Amino acid sequence: MTMANHWQTKISRVLPGKVIIHGYDHKHLIGGPSYAAGVFLTFRGDLPTPKEERMMDAMLASLYDHGFVAASVLAARYCASGNPQLIPATAAGLLTAGSNTINPQHGCDFILEAWALMKREGLSMEETARRVVGERRAAKQRIPGFGHPTHKSEDFRATKLWEIAEECGFVGERTRLYQAINAEFRRATGREICINVDGALACIGMEMGFKPIHIAAIAALAVLPGIMAHVIEEIEEGVPLRVIRDEDMDYLGAAERPMPADAEPAPMAPVT
Repeated sequence: MTMANHWQTKISRVLPGKVIIHGYDHKHLIGGPSYAAGVFLTFRGDLPTPKEERMMDAMLASLYDHGFVAASVLAARYCASGNPQLIPATAAGLLTAGSNTINPQHGCDFILEAWALMKREGLSMEETARRVVGERRAAKQRIPGFGHPTHKSEDFRATKLWEIAEECGFVGERTRLYQAINAEFRRATGREICINVDGALACIGMEMGFKPIHIAAIAALAVLPGIMAHVIEEIEEGVPLRVIRDEDMDYLGAAERPMPADAEPAPMAPVT
């Protein structure tokens, strides 16, 4: 009988000379199925179909690197300049993942909420899009997965992912709703704001049956090669202990001023 306070897992079992991962001998996963297939298996519990494997491989390749535009790269390199070690600096870069970058989980939550609204109230996609965009604009809230500082009207990574998703059959109702919301946002604002790669990952991951937290994990795996490459370059070729120069920053506080007289410390009594 299994006791409630024992550790439990459905993922793996370690035995002498063997590890079983979701029923498969790890030995046969090394040099056998692709890395993308292994990631799929580890997260989902089954090996992917050929189309799922192709889509997973594309998702893992979608965030290799984005240079100094990426907050993750800047954070990682800055950390490496102070602590020139691979793992701490890589972790610093990965810790930038959140509502503004890398993490598609927020986009997933948004899409699921919009999709639930459409189903609950029997709205068309266009009606749902108008409702959602209107509410977000009235609340002055951004829509997750929309826009990019460099790729304004189109994010080539998202476009490529859509193409592969179409080929593999992973463009469904939730994706079309998200695209309708983007079209309505463009119409309402007159701005050519694209769906970025995080938005595409959110849609495609859900169409594949992944949970939002799994899609966040896939994105985190996808950015690691670039973060690590920048950390290694910073350690080997960068500037130790980088600082922000005074001419590159603005100080907005009070001008230098004298301390108030009553703030001066009282003289110490002489020691006898």
